[in-house]
Order: sequence, then structure tokens, then C-alpha cells
Amino acid sequence: MQLHLVLPGLLWPQKALRDTAHDLDLPALSRLLGHGRPVWRSPLALEDWLAREFGIPAGQAPTAALRLQGEGGTPGADCWLCADPAHLRFEQGRLTLAGGDLGVAAAEMGEIIAALTPHLAAHLPGFEAFTAGAPGHAYLRLARAPQLQCTPPSAAIGRGLDAVVPRGPDARLWQRVGNELQMLLHALPANRERERQGRPGLNTLWLWGAGALPERRPCSYDTIVTPAPGGGAQLDALLKGFAAWAGIAVQEPGQGLAQLPRAGGTLFVCDHLLLPAQELDANAWRERLADIERDWLAPLAPALSAGIIERLRLTALGEEARFDVDLGRSDLWKFWRKPRALHELIYPSELLP
Repeated sequence: MQLHLVLPGLLWPQKALRDTAHDLDLPALSRLLGHGRPVWRSPLALEDWLAREFGIPAGQAPTAALRLQGEGGTPGADCWLCADPAHLRFEQGRLTLAGGDLGVAAAEMGEIIAALTPHLAAHLPGFEAFTAGAPGHAYLRLARAPQLQCTPPSAAIGRGLDAVVPRGPDARLWQRVGNELQMLLHALPANRERERQGRPGLNTLWLWGAGALPERRPCSYDTIVTPAPGGGAQLDALLKGFAAWAGIAVQEPGQGLAQLPRAGGTLFVCDHLLLPAQELDANAWRERLADIERDWLAPLAPALSAGIIERLRLTALGEEARFDVDLGRSDLWKFWRKPRALHELIYPSELLP
């Protein structure tokens, strides 16, 4: 087996990494970082990183169509755009996109679609349909892809809204329509009921991932392992969509390394750190990293030594940087390479804002 383990959210901003991780006991991670030597690269949103791994240029991935396919839908040759109900909140004097599962009920989604569809049809050129997907997901079907650069959720949650609003030639139109949709959402009975219950309101649609499915491209993986329960990025459908498009297998994570495929190239995205990192929740991040160390990282070096894993690639994603660590069995024999603690990593200055 050749295993590629991806940990979005492992890398905090450089200024906060030492204080957040300096006293964590992470011997397995330190050994991998020391023996493999990180290769640093520019940051990418998780969705853009996935697209690049599957041969699609970052920023051009039709993630709406891929996610819809992963939910069991049939995107065909149509253009799709994710239009997910979301919650904007004021935080430290700025408006930000909230993370986590908002628990959007089917009845709430139906009310949103019924209320917004006439406005979308009247004001968006090329609008064809506004439909529900899996719980919390919705899609616009369009006659053509808008000239719009949108920020995927993994890169938007917790950041100031000014930094993540859509850009491009069509951005002004879409921002205007989006503001009008927010006013319509505010008046919905469903949101008044949420307010009465003390739940976050569904006060915006988060638009991202426009495009139609491209032709299938070569893929270096044989299997995608979906995230273990407990993550917060809702990646299952998107990963299954990539797998269906690429024609490769999908497997549940099971209870550890022994449950992974025994042969071929395997991609495993473990998203447990992503939401705590986005929301700078140090306690939750530390607890989840300890779990990942115990359940996934600790068995990796022995599996390499025993030949169960022929090659290991570890990818860490963060807001300011990302790195890859590539290890084979012989790398563990390089005794002169000492463990390197996570909090001791220094991001290359050219990557920092």
C-alpha cells in the first residue's frame, strides 16, 4: 500500500503554532517530520488541493457538480453552483462565516427554495433551477458558468467576509442578488422560529464550486477513504464525487490502519482538525490531534518498517502554508535525522502574509 494521509488544519498561523502545540506529546508526528523533512508549498484551500490532486487546476474545480454526484445525483453536462444555507455572524467587530453543522431540516430547505426561486429566476441570467441536495446542501443549475471566483468553505470559515466575497467580472451582479436574498431569508418563518429557539439563523447562501464535470483524467489513487466520524467539513459527498468521477473505489475508515486497503494507492483525508483550526479553538484542536496521534500517526512508522506501507506521504494544510512529507522504509533507518516537533516548524518567509 502507498498511503497519502492529509491533515487539513494541522498548521496554525505561524504566530500561534508554538503557543498552541508546544506542550503536546506527539512522538509519532515528530518522528515523521524529522525523518521525512517537510517540503513547503503555498497554501491551498482543501477543495482546491483535492482538485489539483485529481488533475484539475486549483480554482477551476466544478466542486458543486462533483459533490452532487457524490450525493447520488446526476449532474450530467449541466453547470452547477453550490448555494448552501449558511450563517453569518459578527465576531470581533467583523462579519464572518460560521462553521459546523447548522442542522438544516428538509422543511426549512423547502421553505428557502420556495421563497428564493422566483427572485433568482427574475434576476440571475441563465438561472434554471434551485434544488436541494443532501441535508444542508443546495444547488443552482445554470445555463452557463458565471465568471466568478468563489471561496470554498474550508478557506472561508472564521475569516472576515471582505476577504472571501466572490470576485470576477460577474461578482457585482451576484453580490447584489446575494444581498437581496439575505433580506428575503431574514423574513422567513423558519428563521423566526430558529431565533425563538436560540439557534443560528440561515441568513445567507454560500456560493461556491461553479462548473460542469470535465472529462475524466488520470488518477494516481486506487481508493479514497472517507473521513472518520467526528470531523466538521462534511467532506464525504465531495470525496465520493471525486471517486465516482475518477472511477476509483471508496472505503469507510474503520477503526485504524489495519482497516485500510492492503494494496494500491490510498488517499485518506482526516478532517478532524479543520473546524477547530478555522475557529481557533485550541482546546478542541489539541484533543483531536492527540486522538490522531494515537489512532493514525503512531502505527505508521511500524507499518513502514514492516513493509505494510511501501510509501507514506503526509500532507498538512493551513491558512498560511502547507507541506508534504514523503517517507519510505529506508528513511526510518537514517538515525542522524532527529525528531522534529510540530511547534518547532518555521514557515518559509516567502509564504507568510
